[in-house]
Amino acid sequence: MSDQVLSALEQFFLRWQRDGEGRRGLPLCDWEADWRSPCELDEPREGRVAWRPFQREQAADFTAMANALELTLHPSAIALFGHWFSRPLPCSFKGLRIELILPWNDADLDLLKENLIGHLLMLRKLKRSPSLFIATTRNEMTLVSLDNESGQVWLEWLDSGRRLTLAPSLPAFLARLETFPQ
Repeated sequence: MSDQVLSALEQFFLRWQRDGEGRRGLPLCDWEADWRSPCELDEPREGRVAWRPFQREQAADFTAMANALELTLHPSAIALFGHWFSRPLPCSFKGLRIELILPWNDADLDLLKENLIGHLLMLRKLKRSPSLFIATTRNEMTLVSLDNESGQVWLEWLDSGRRLTLAPSLPAFLARLETFPQ
């Protein structure tokens, strides 16, 4: 499954770059001297820097996180978060505007892991099945999440616990993502 996730993610990155760079050139983000990333392509100009998603040389390790939670993390989540650095990527799924979450650098990956742990502990306290958020929506109480047991992708309402299946797997979800201009 992780190879399928990586392949689908790479294909999405290619579409995202082709569509975005074709319209506007390389994406720019605010440059922060103490928040550097291997995604950065050039030196900053006027406080902004061009960037692209960057594939890590070595996959991130999620063993400590899984052990702390006493939970086996779904391999799709590990593949999504552990192999690339990127800014959040604006896109849409069947008309739903989302931002796909990826870490910008190793420190951001640590923050992401902490937020995922908090999310999983909240779900445990509410006696809900574990899920891992993978994208944000315009509504802060609604997330796109990966079901940690089945690998299905859900639209998840945090306030009510309601969940709607969007795709049977993360590769199927990534294949249906449409690029959205920044």
